[in-house]
Amino acid sequence: MSDPATGPTTGPDRPDDVGWLGPERLLAFSDGVVAIALTLLILPLAELVPEAGEAGRSGLSVITENLAPIGSFVLSFVVIGRFWAAHHRVFNAAERVSSRLVWVNTAWLFTIVVLPFPTEMVGAFEDDPFTLRFYVLTLFVSSALLSVMTVMVRRSRTDADPAAPRHIATGSTASLFLVVFLVTLVAPQWGYWPLLLLLATNPLERLLGPVVDRRLNRTTGR
Repeated sequence: MSDPATGPTTGPDRPDDVGWLGPERLLAFSDGVVAIALTLLILPLAELVPEAGEAGRSGLSVITENLAPIGSFVLSFVVIGRFWAAHHRVFNAAERVSSRLVWVNTAWLFTIVVLPFPTEMVGAFEDDPFTLRFYVLTLFVSSALLSVMTVMVRRSRTDADPAAPRHIATGSTASLFLVVFLVTLVAPQWGYWPLLLLLATNPLERLLGPVVDRRLNRTTGR
């Protein structure tokens, strides 16, 4: 059965479907917000070109004199892209969406929209400890909310499909961001190098995945 206002349901006139929505509209809205956030990242860099032209500098100097803003742009673009891909994998497995999940998703989108702000700060205040912590904390909150949504989607499913999202539910990326944030508190002189810990995300997910599967299956009675 399909309702034009809410999208497909999981069964004909199921009582427990009241208050639930199909995931398609939420996913489309989220895609639009992420696309806008990605576009906002490049705008500060685009403004550097006319400034360099007016000052009579070369085109190469626009790059060589702005390595920090360019680096922060590339890093944030890759991180948002990774978050977006993970978000899609989560909601592709969603059968329905509760109002609570909508609000958690809205909070996640808020972190995505905010990210261009600390990204610009990173380029302007390269060695500022507050900027470093603000940037990493934003990434941690965004990743943590994505993990929460993964667990909520897993618990809302009516089957035990092994293809249901698992890897983000491990919280491995969020855990690594938390470690990086704690490092920035005690050793800010290390700058952004601790972010290289994110390279350990995939091994950590493979290690924690089976544990998370067992715990989620136990809580859902599967």
